[in-house]
Amino acid sequence: MKKILFITHNLGRTGSEMLLWYSLIHLNKEKFTPLLFTKTKGVLVDQLPAEIPHFLPYKKNPKRSLRFLRTILKIFKIDSLTYQLTQIHKKNNVDYWYVNTLVLPEVYSIANKLGVKIITHAHELPLAYNFNSYTDMERIITSSSTLIGCSKTVCEKISDMGRPDVKLLYGFIDANKIVCSKTAPEVKANTGFNNDDFVWAISGKTSLIKGVDFLASLVAELPDNVKFIWIGGEENTGIYYYAKKALENKFPGRVLFLGAQSDEYYNYLNSADAFLLLSREDSFPLVMLEAAALGKPIVGFNSGGISEFVNEQTGIVIDTWRAKDLASAMMRVKDYPEQFLETEIKAQAARYEVKKQVSRLEEILEDI
Repeated sequence: MKKILFITHNLGRTGSEMLLWYSLIHLNKEKFTPLLFTKTKGVLVDQLPAEIPHFLPYKKNPKRSLRFLRTILKIFKIDSLTYQLTQIHKKNNVDYWYVNTLVLPEVYSIANKLGVKIITHAHELPLAYNFNSYTDMERIITSSSTLIGCSKTVCEKISDMGRPDVKLLYGFIDANKIVCSKTAPEVKANTGFNNDDFVWAISGKTSLIKGVDFLASLVAELPDNVKFIWIGGEENTGIYYYAKKALENKFPGRVLFLGAQSDEYYNYLNSADAFLLLSREDSFPLVMLEAAALGKPIVGFNSGGISEFVNEQTGIVIDTWRAKDLASAMMRVKDYPEQFLETEIKAQAARYEVKKQVSRLEEILEDI
């Protein structure tokens, strides 16, 4: 029995966090005992099995005694994160740590001092590397005992940095959790769209990396009955202001920004006729798998893992960054739906089902 301390940002509803959530739920508890440390408390923490211990930093902890302990540590100039992770590690006889994503560099020096092996699960491509310093990135790549990449594209980038031993573990979904409580026509009508409108769904934060700025030029290339819903958190940035105002002024009623969704997420996703990826970089987007599980054809720029999933029966990947080329591919999906078979799209998604992929994860863990 191996005890693993999983470390992540929050266990919220982003792709990398949901993959960890699925893994913790389905991991073989006869072989592995998981513990979880999150920097903040995301919405999925309370949906974990009760037997999985969860730890928050002292500063965020609801227990007053632990917040007071942090104050005492600060007085004596003791780093509270180092102290806490050390206590968790020793009291629970943890065998190794599993760090989810490449943007938690602060835990590696702590692990090195303790002499504990770290497994790093990478979900990022080079644009995200910019969030780390040179030294932090070097420490992550060189001190990880095992590195896992969520697509071939991610693995290639890690190999470029001198780690050809990186393991491939594709992203995955739990089909049992993709449940729609309303019919697609019902949801579509509630958004105010007409029956003959062709609706594209986009999912993710309204950020530069997700391509929110492409929308205005893209909508200009498409007929009036092509509409869009954007499902995801609205970021307080100038680029989102530009995109939203340009669309409101030039193409009113064509794009609906629905904000972050929870209970209604799959209802909205299912109400669309097809799924669009505008990302500049995306390793192996979970939202792509979710849309495919609902039978939606997929179109997008060749931004990473999309090209490892989409084939001629499930959608179209564009090798340029021109709005005109993307719009042409979208019109092909709209005008020739018989070329993109719902059964094949769903079958493709089923290849990335949680039980198959967690079995592969367990093989990686057993090899350490």
